[in-house]
Amino acid sequence: MKLFKIFASIVLVGFSLVSKSNPDSIFVKANEQYSNSKFEEAAQLYQMLIDSGFQNVDLYYNLGNTYFKLGQIPQAILNYERASLLRPGDEDIEFNLEMAKTFTVDRIEPLPEFVIISWYRSFRGIFSSNSWAIISVVLFSITLVFGLFFWFSRTKAVKRLSFSIALITLFLTFATLVFSNQEKKSLSQRNKAIIFEPVVAVKSSPDDSGKDIFILHAGSKVTITKTLGEWVEIRIADGNKGWVQCVAVELI
Repeated sequence: MKLFKIFASIVLVGFSLVSKSNPDSIFVKANEQYSNSKFEEAAQLYQMLIDSGFQNVDLYYNLGNTYFKLGQIPQAILNYERASLLRPGDEDIEFNLEMAKTFTVDRIEPLPEFVIISWYRSFRGIFSSNSWAIISVVLFSITLVFGLFFWFSRTKAVKRLSFSIALITLFLTFATLVFSNQEKKSLSQRNKAIIFEPVVAVKSSPDDSGKDIFILHAGSKVTITKTLGEWVEIRIADGNKGWVQCVAVELI
């Protein structure tokens, strides 16, 4: 009981620190600790901000760098992946993520993807959901402007041109809305995870008596397809599926 009280006091003090202090000052302090090679202290401060509800690309990125320095590769990959979700296509994040992956054991060859689908996903990932939404609003405004030109102009050439442009921008408005919605879904779905256990035997069924299908190691990225009690069904990039316990994975 005494141990619990001590732990509870530490937690309360931590939350009090974040609530009463400026989060920016804690972030700056964490950066200073990182610069001074005090990586454990920096990780604690970054994690404190995240546990208190703060979500920021730079916060996840810096925490990923800190865990990488500490040699905690699964934690580094997890935070790089979270940063990548919030800022897709960022070169620094992608470079560090790929670097961290070279320290993992598993080398999983992904299933070949149709080139158009691959191109579409890459193009959609250029901007975030909010950015696509803003582009959609701008395009719709342009559609309205050229719609007014079409309505009030008495010149046939102007009417034809304004109608054509309005039609194109209207199509692009709907396309960017779809991109925005799909990017938002990819953030809210949260069906991607990182293996955190050093070695995990993936089972054929959600129980300990299930047959071992294959082995995964810490740092591997998986997709969660089903949840059943304390077990989750996962799929890896090469298409293989199986069951592991929930405690073996951490959601991105």
